[in-house]
Amino acid sequence: MEKSKIFLSLSLAMFAFLSNSCTQDEANIGENPEGRKAMTVKVVDGGYENKDNNTTRASESNEEESGSDGTAMKTQFIAGDKIGVFSISSGGASHYQNLELVYDGTNWKNPDGETFYYFSGMSYFAYYPYNKDFNMEKVDWSKRTAAEFFAEYVNEWRPQDDQSTTMKYIASDLMIGDGSVIDNTFTFTLGHTMGLIFISTAEEIKGTVYLFPKLTEGDAMEKLSSDSKIYSFEQKVYKPSRKQGYYRYLVKPGQAKFISGKNPDGRVFSFTCNNVSAGRYKKFVIDGEYNPANSEIEDFTVVPGDIIFSDMHFEHTPASGNVTGYSNSIGVVMYLAELHDEYTEGYTHGLVLRKQTVESSFTFWESSSKSYDSPAPNVVNVGQMMEDKSGLTNSLAINSTYYLKFTKAQSVGTKAYDQCSEWFIPSTGQWLKMICDYTGGHVSSALTATRPTFANVRSTYSKELGRSFEATGVTGDYKVTASGWSSGAFFVSSESTADGAGVWVFNLFTPSFSSGNKYNINGASAKTLYACGF
Repeated sequence: MEKSKIFLSLSLAMFAFLSNSCTQDEANIGENPEGRKAMTVKVVDGGYENKDNNTTRASESNEEESGSDGTAMKTQFIAGDKIGVFSISSGGASHYQNLELVYDGTNWKNPDGETFYYFSGMSYFAYYPYNKDFNMEKVDWSKRTAAEFFAEYVNEWRPQDDQSTTMKYIASDLMIGDGSVIDNTFTFTLGHTMGLIFISTAEEIKGTVYLFPKLTEGDAMEKLSSDSKIYSFEQKVYKPSRKQGYYRYLVKPGQAKFISGKNPDGRVFSFTCNNVSAGRYKKFVIDGEYNPANSEIEDFTVVPGDIIFSDMHFEHTPASGNVTGYSNSIGVVMYLAELHDEYTEGYTHGLVLRKQTVESSFTFWESSSKSYDSPAPNVVNVGQMMEDKSGLTNSLAINSTYYLKFTKAQSVGTKAYDQCSEWFIPSTGQWLKMICDYTGGHVSSALTATRPTFANVRSTYSKELGRSFEATGVTGDYKVTASGWSSGAFFVSSESTADGAGVWVFNLFTPSFSSGNKYNINGASAKTLYACGF
């Protein structure tokens, strides 16, 4: 698999053992620590192989490697990938039961900080992608190899029909393997359990490919010229790089799969892949190999502060001078997503702040002398702020009542652009993600603190952010600036007190959160700034 292969979001936690028809004893190692050894963990992939090597080898840039065993396409893991780990003693007692290990870009670690221990005499197995709801009845505790231990789990695994995105492809690419000590590192060597259809087309890609630093090239966006020659497929295949003419599709070993589509000139192509084995691939060439010499691609790496436009192209914010041609912009890119992101409303790439403000406080929260608690979550400390991940969910819940007022032009639930989410008012967690990503800082306060503090915030961020909003072309009262209306204070779709009497306000250019009484207009003075996921 190519360099940008698939990363799984890993989180480590001891998973409580679920009862099943066969009771599984846990090894009581805490009372007998002798022989245990703290170790760093490494995970490697044996790759997909084509032992027959009966098709022309594809580009090196697609991570096909030739060796004594034929050609192999290997996975390179990145930050956010996850595996699940099991360990069993020779007597049949278990220690790790679906232990989650997360890759941080360098090491595989337990997110709760638990040290990984190797115990001599125990067998260790791992699988990928990680499933927090792993069914313990689908493994055989009497077995001592990963292939035998996971046999039923593998047998019941089915690749998804839709593999068109990195996340969907990952969800179909089941890998399992045994662990062993290699050079003082505990290494899990994983093998693919599905078969792979590998397709090389004679595409000619001409235009700009927008790359996202924390995502794979398969998740890039593109703006192609009319003279590009792109192939289309009836099946929802995966394109691991928007810069290459290669496609992939995972299948159950031994099962035939029919693939069809259209050439750039509209001619129909089709073929059937028969009986590809587990961990192997079969290669199909359409109209000749992909030749990078026939493509003209400009790379554009998207960064926070870039301007996004209604046709889904991007421009960097000019450092100075007059800006022209930006009137059709949507807004400012504030947050770039990771692969398994939970803050972008189900969208792949990140969060955008709309280029202009709307509404003042008295048209946002309903003024009332009596106390009421709206459907917005009551968020009272930093830990809860971080867990408040969906402004769209919050806004839709509030909008179903009389508590929250939106403009008709930008109503919550209105989807202005096909590749973006509906508009919403950001949650506390989304504001935290946006400001940390944009400023390069991080939250430095304890999870129990009532308000967050930020460390390592770039000193020039306020000026840069003001320039980005200026570049969108908005003027007058609706212009977002540090010295504008309420000094850049904007409502959050979360309440700040346990009884719902208060509302959070985010001061964008400080940055800081403040809490106001939503029944007192002067106590919760802010404007509304909409966001969307893209």
